[in-house]
Amino acid sequence: MGAARKSAARGVIGEVTTRVRRAWGESPFYQLQLNGPAPDRVLSTPVDPHTPDRALGEALLKGRLAVGAEQTDCEGDLARLWDLPVDGALGAFMHQFAFLPALAALGEPAVEPTRRLVGFWLDRYEKWSPEAWAPGLAAERLIHLCCFSTFLLKGADALQRSRLLSSMARQARHLAHIGHRAETGHDRLMTALGLTLSCAVLPGCEEPAEKGMELLRRELRLQVRPDGGHVSRNPSMQLQIVLRLQMIVKALEARKTEVPAFLRHTLGRAAANLQFFRAGDGQLAVFNGGYEDDPRALAAALEALDPDAAPTGFARHTGYHRLESARTLVIADAGGAPGARAHESAASFHLSSGRSRIVGNCGAGAHLGPDWAKALKQAAAHSSLSGETPAGAAVVSMQFGAAEHRRAEDARGQLVEIERRFGAAEDSPRHLRRLYLEAGGGQLKGEDVLLLPTPALAESFRLRFHLHPSVKASLSRDGKSVILALSNREGWRFRANFRDLRLEKSVYCGVRSAPQATEQIVLGPFGLEAPAPGDIVVRWGFQKLEGAA
Repeated sequence: MGAARKSAARGVIGEVTTRVRRAWGESPFYQLQLNGPAPDRVLSTPVDPHTPDRALGEALLKGRLAVGAEQTDCEGDLARLWDLPVDGALGAFMHQFAFLPALAALGEPAVEPTRRLVGFWLDRYEKWSPEAWAPGLAAERLIHLCCFSTFLLKGADALQRSRLLSSMARQARHLAHIGHRAETGHDRLMTALGLTLSCAVLPGCEEPAEKGMELLRRELRLQVRPDGGHVSRNPSMQLQIVLRLQMIVKALEARKTEVPAFLRHTLGRAAANLQFFRAGDGQLAVFNGGYEDDPRALAAALEALDPDAAPTGFARHTGYHRLESARTLVIADAGGAPGARAHESAASFHLSSGRSRIVGNCGAGAHLGPDWAKALKQAAAHSSLSGETPAGAAVVSMQFGAAEHRRAEDARGQLVEIERRFGAAEDSPRHLRRLYLEAGGGQLKGEDVLLLPTPALAESFRLRFHLHPSVKASLSRDGKSVILALSNREGWRFRANFRDLRLEKSVYCGVRSAPQATEQIVLGPFGLEAPAPGDIVVRWGFQKLEGAA
């Protein structure tokens, strides 16, 4: 009863707070604070290096929009797109103006429809809106407007130019007032980046520029670790941060303004950390809610790398190891206990040969809705240890404490050990994973050890190896190995100390599209060759077949 009352009280307080903020935002006093010098031009145009989705732009001009699992059709009436709920995936996409890259890619035929679409937004939200002017949405909107201002303003009449540029300046001043109140650390950082970039390209925004730079300095100090990695441990988010820092540095240079030392230093460290996740195909390894992402954008972001910086195989503070030999690449997640919103990905790994991916995680489900996102955070969606009921009816969470990891290498190969404890007690069961990449890259040897396993754990553990959709897998006739045919025509074999292996269905959401069907190799107590009381030792390996290309 007490919990219900507290929940009701929080609801009432939240509603009152929302009403107060709305009243204040709509008041003449706050509106006066948003007024200021009206920009007459954009000083420079940041470059968005992402490959635009022309198909999305063509569909949008016809009134059709699909984002992840959501879609709508306004039958050619573009104004109806602003009727979409702001808190949904489609509404957020629209209010971020994330449609601009796709429409700009269509060139001249899309100019007037895009101006009308932006004009419809100004008709409704030009003054202020608590939902549409939320910090995260407003920051994304300003970044897209800065990047595609030339597309929108070239050939526009004086009224259209003045209206759009004035609105951008008002939104920047709004962010300077409320950016620090963004709900999450990610939103605060994105707000700081959007505010700082817009003030760098708009004349007359010197005062909010100071607030933006100070907010950016604070959030980078709080969220970027000493090795340059973001606290989210998400490679896609790392890419986004690097690109936007890069935009800000270039905008300040174009304005002949001194770039703060902390900005250059952070950009260099963040780009070095981003390079850590680059796979042989020029895209990102999939970890912690990230995607493969755009190779063109990744290549542009890595231009910020310090050419004198020595490459590293260990991101100490972010918690990743990178093993490379010849064409073979292994990236291992040595992160500790996940937070409430994080992926249960510790001890999972990415394996690829040249441009062909072999093993990875299932990916991110954020673009597919909350149910997918929740499912793909579970341990079973990662190439690591997970648990199931003996009947296999439900996946259970593996609650781990902090992880310890060790690394060694010599002329024969490279070794990483990742050790995790179930819970905090000294006598709790532990999971030890060893990954050993031989010199020459022809073999990855693995060992998973369950130390002091409880009977329930010994009966329910699963070791999963999620294969990339481009891999064709076939079980050998004796059921003791799996033959893997890669897209680059290489052949690999998976073996383990098991009487029989299992190939089961899996799913891949490592790209921002519909889920792709794939397979996974599954090991469990059902096939162990020598089950015995005490510690459980599982040995396995991926070996390149002789004569493979």
